[in-house]
Amino acid sequence: MPGKIKSRLTGKKGGPLLLHQEKNIRQQPGRLIRFYRNLGNRGFGLNEVIGIAAAIIIAAIVVIPGLQTFAQSVIDNLDTWWGNMAESMFPQP
Repeated sequence: MPGKIKSRLTGKKGGPLLLHQEKNIRQQPGRLIRFYRNLGNRGFGLNEVIGIAAAIIIAAIVVIPGLQTFAQSVIDNLDTWWGNMAESMFPQP
């Protein structure tokens, strides 16, 4: 008999999923949800700790010097802008 039932997904006879099978598929959690549920039982592994440490080290080496240069240029430009604005608003006699 199952071969004569039309599948709601494909519209063909003898579809791969019956109603009770679709129900079971919907109840299974996703991979990310299972990971977070099992995280309390398993804890963080050494690979995760090494990956986080490497990301922090790379950020410290690459990003921070770039931010320092950017911040210095912003401060210099603001100083020049403020000097020009002060001269135009408060002219010296």
